[in-house]
Amino acid sequence: MDCIQAMIAGYATSPEGQEAIRKFLSSPEGQKTIDRYLATPEGQKMGRFLLKKALDCLDLPAPVKDQIRTALDEKTC
Repeated sequence: MDCIQAMIAGYATSPEGQEAIRKFLSSPEGQKTIDRYLATPEGQKMGRFLLKKALDCLDLPAPVKDQIRTALDEKTC
């Protein structure tokens, strides 16, 4: 990781950085940015990856998590 990447990672993991990211992603501009990214093949792949990671942290029954994971694995762009 180079110096700039380390600085960005440090800011993104700080409370101030997380709040700035949260505010941007909640804004109309942030929502449009998310929509544009998720409309791309790369965004679809990342969306699936993040959904699978999020499932690990959600308080859902295991069969529901398994069903969602299966559906994500079956769907291809």
